[in-house]
Amino acid sequence: MDIDIDARAVRRQIHRMFNDIDGAGGDVAAEWAEHVQDHAVADVAVDTGFLGAHIDKRVSKKRMTAQVGVFEPDGYYSIFVEKGTESMDAQPFLEPAAEDANAHLEEITRRAIDRWLPE
Repeated sequence: MDIDIDARAVRRQIHRMFNDIDGAGGDVAAEWAEHVQDHAVADVAVDTGFLGAHIDKRVSKKRMTAQVGVFEPDGYYSIFVEKGTESMDAQPFLEPAAEDANAHLEEITRRAIDRWLPE
C-alpha cells in the first residue's frame, strides 16, 4: 500500500493558514482599538469637548498593532488630564479604557478566529 502526498498542496494550505492567522490578528488589533476609543471618549472629562473629539486610533492590520490616544498637537494636555499634575487630580480615561478592552481580549480574539478560521 502506498500513500502519496502532494507536499505543494500542504505547503499552500499552511501558507493560507498563516495568512488567516495574520488576518485575525489584524482584526483583533482593530477591534481592540475601537473598544478603547469608544470607552475613552465616553469616559474623558469634558470641559470644552476637545479631547473627546480628538481621541483617535491608529491601526496597522499588517503589523497587528494599534494605538489609541490624542495625536493632535493641540491635545498635548491630555497627559495632564490622564495622569494629573501637582495642582490637578488625575482623571484617567485612556488607561481604564485599555484595561477594559484587555479584559475583553479573549472574546475579541475568539470572534476574529471564528471569522478567519471557521470550522
